[in-house]
Amino acid sequence: MRRGGRRSAGNRLGDVARQRLMEAHQRYQDGQYAEAAERFGRMAEVARERNMPQIAAHLSAKAAASHAQLGDAGQMRSWLDRAVSDARQVTDKDRTARTFGTLVQVLRGSPLAGSADEIEAELRQQLGVTPKASEGGGTVNRSMRRQLPQRCSACGAPVSGAEVQFNEDGSADCNFCGSILTG
Repeated sequence: MRRGGRRSAGNRLGDVARQRLMEAHQRYQDGQYAEAAERFGRMAEVARERNMPQIAAHLSAKAAASHAQLGDAGQMRSWLDRAVSDARQVTDKDRTARTFGTLVQVLRGSPLAGSADEIEAELRQQLGVTPKASEGGGTVNRSMRRQLPQRCSACGAPVSGAEVQFNEDGSADCNFCGSILTG
């Protein structure tokens, strides 16, 4: 058996890896940022080993956000640097902008809020994108929400039409791994 557990058809993450990813998100939602950071970091390393740079960038940014919530500037910077390194391999600039936009948004509400503008400028310079958090795109109708899959095809996380945010192009990103949701 490969690391992360056995994979079902269409899923790139195995059962064990999927469970760890969900645990990381639950820890973050519960305010257990140290535990969340550690879990996001481990999952980012696995994604990096599997040559999944978009997911690695997303999870490294989540680890950075967790450290920002703790006020740990050194660890936040370390994970930010890893996320930027992974993002340089990604061709989808819109997704990269959303990944880092969410991080900058978290920074602005964290104990490290004073560094948000500087980091945003660095990201523009290093990646050639302006970080922008997903604000939802255009008009979202019931049909769009009904066409969402029940689970993310990349990580297997459950998808809730009430929680997902649509992008300007009508696509939606997985709240867990950052992959584009496909029906």
